[in-house]
Amino acid sequence: MISLLPQVKRLEYKGEAGFSCEGPLLVELSMEQEDLRLERHCRRLLPGAAVTVETGAPGYRIRISRAGGETPCALDTDKEEGAASERKEGYSLRIGVDGAIIRAADAPHLYYGLQTFRQMMEQGNPVPSALIEDWPVTAIRCMNYDLRQTYSKPERLVSYLAEFARFKINAVLIEYEDKFPFETYSHLVHPKHALSRTWFEELKREAEEHYIEIIPLQQCFGHLEYVLRHDRYKHLRETEQSIGELCPSREEAYELVTGLLGEMMDRHPDSRYIHLGCDEVYSLCECETCLERFEGVRERAFIAFLNRLIAFAADRGRIPIFWHDMLAKCPEEELWKLDRRGVAMIWIYNGRNIEAEVSAIADKFRKLGVGVMGAPAVRSFDWAEHQNYPVIGNRTDNLLQWAGTAEKLDFDCVVATNWTGPFSLGVPYGVFETTWYPMLLHADLFWNGSGGVSETFIDRFLHVFHGIEPSTGHAKLGNYRLEDYYDLIPKLLDEVRLNRDFAELIAVMRDYETATDRSRAIHKYVYRWELFPGDAAERRSLLNNYQRNRRDREDVRPRMQAALERYQPADMAAHFVLSRFYLHDYLERTIYREIGMNMED
Repeated sequence: MISLLPQVKRLEYKGEAGFSCEGPLLVELSMEQEDLRLERHCRRLLPGAAVTVETGAPGYRIRISRAGGETPCALDTDKEEGAASERKEGYSLRIGVDGAIIRAADAPHLYYGLQTFRQMMEQGNPVPSALIEDWPVTAIRCMNYDLRQTYSKPERLVSYLAEFARFKINAVLIEYEDKFPFETYSHLVHPKHALSRTWFEELKREAEEHYIEIIPLQQCFGHLEYVLRHDRYKHLRETEQSIGELCPSREEAYELVTGLLGEMMDRHPDSRYIHLGCDEVYSLCECETCLERFEGVRERAFIAFLNRLIAFAADRGRIPIFWHDMLAKCPEEELWKLDRRGVAMIWIYNGRNIEAEVSAIADKFRKLGVGVMGAPAVRSFDWAEHQNYPVIGNRTDNLLQWAGTAEKLDFDCVVATNWTGPFSLGVPYGVFETTWYPMLLHADLFWNGSGGVSETFIDRFLHVFHGIEPSTGHAKLGNYRLEDYYDLIPKLLDEVRLNRDFAELIAVMRDYETATDRSRAIHKYVYRWELFPGDAAERRSLLNNYQRNRRDREDVRPRMQAALERYQPADMAAHFVLSRFYLHDYLERTIYREIGMNMED
């Protein structure tokens, strides 16, 4: 049985012989307007095929057949019927014994039809005869690169864009922070890990190649620790203690952030949107100037500064986005002052009543004529500073609730936020490469909406992403649920055929979790040693647990470093490893040394 990610809306098997992709193939590409990307994608998918191109005829079509053969009339001339053909966004795919035809109204959706055909090809030859009609529920299906803490090597960031597109993702929200190659503000650029100009341009080029829109995010109010930590900008803080928040009453603060914002927009000339950030601005109306100017009304201070930012971006032809949270409880008389050209991105990551919460907030903004977008999370705080992989029970629940909510409220953009840390002065939550599972659940849900089949997602993910047939997984492990992925993938390592490196990384992280979970219990043995100092049995008990726990942890350390270096620069990987082992190392230097523990006893 074929597994597809995202699941398609209509799949009808024809019960006849399928199409063999072996031997010389002919690809006939017809485009309403020339798009050289489509030809390149056809050649990449079917190397060696003869590709012909014509332009000018209405619509977009790819016909794949055997070179020298004839495609059956049923494929080539049947009238397109069904929901997909009635939509601008969507495609149809017909496969018969002698060929396949993909049709769409535009180039991106023809490309998505090609990705569905790719998945079918990758699961066996011949490709079964079938009729597929498919279309997205959500117009902008967006992933997130957060470059504030640890992040993947630039070549991987670039390559993952193609992977996103394979699963019909069409946008990426990027928070660069000090990894952006600023020119005017070069003193803010990270000395080691900022993107080079070459990689930055390659990132944009690859996004364009795969029909992915980049939405750049430049923090403009809060979360500016990477700027306001510098002595030359400290005076722009709201207070001395608010190391990440600007004072909206200082004209120099506005000039600084619009300078950053302007360069960000100039370097993304093809981006329709610019994200202004503006979340979690905790220090508002605390300085004397703001108290007097805004009469102590925090929302008034926030909106006054936000409106200036919205106007700055809108006047440059961009659609400005801001996080919703600072205005979630804003009094109506203050909210009416908000510039309607901004778009509120609603982020709610936890809770059992997401539909009710999001509906109330969306209604509040829409009554003003302010647009709204949505943002669940594939990784967020979840009251866990160290997340070697996401807290998946929370994340699946959040995504499932958001899918129904976004569809009901007709959101046209939903972002899978994927945070690397709470803020830039924290420690990293986890590694990007451990989030593919919830990311592709997001891709599945927001292509299909609440009508998607989430109960089959884990089987489809294991099949498409790891090459594990559902029958194989269940024969080995029995039944499992949507949220069981991180428990089961280390047990299925021998069965993994695709993306094995990601599975191995998760397995190493699981080993770390197992070792450190045991370490958290060592205090009870130390406590008993305090109760019974000098007792031989108590010391032996303490020593046994200490030695086992330390041995297991130290076994993981080099394997974690090696696994991470596949994805991150060596020093960044070392930073991540140290963040995990620092407390244990500290205890070694203090408590364990003090009570005379060692591995040789």
